[in-house]
Amino acid sequence: MKFPDAAGQPCDAIGRSLAIAVPTFSPTPFPSVRRDSADHERYISSAAWQTSPARLAELRAAGHRCRLCFASSEEARLEVHHRTYRNWRSERAEDLTTLCHDCHLHVTCMERARQYERSPVLPPSYVPVSPTPPLFDYRIPLEIV
Repeated sequence: MKFPDAAGQPCDAIGRSLAIAVPTFSPTPFPSVRRDSADHERYISSAAWQTSPARLAELRAAGHRCRLCFASSEEARLEVHHRTYRNWRSERAEDLTTLCHDCHLHVTCMERARQYERSPVLPPSYVPVSPTPPLFDYRIPLEIV
């Protein structure tokens, strides 16, 4: 099953696995903080987020390295991932995790896979289906009559 990643590209989260253990994150936003993707993009690219004390504190605490693969900011683009959206726009350092771009995509794919996995799937209403008749009848003409 394909799920969109953080960049909106499809990814196969079920077939993909990281060679390292990934801590459990809270993938579902809380109902009180409904946000759409356009609002999310505006906030993430804003000066308020870029200079957020919590974001900068998390980057310092991680030593400006990815928390999963330990890539530095010279080796990869570092991003700060929201582990929870409970405190959206007033984040605390413990709500955030420093990840490189590739690890961020993997984590986002896994979170979305978990979210879709937990969503209720209603069984289809049972409709008995008779087998389809064959396209060709290979019996000899005397057997058909």
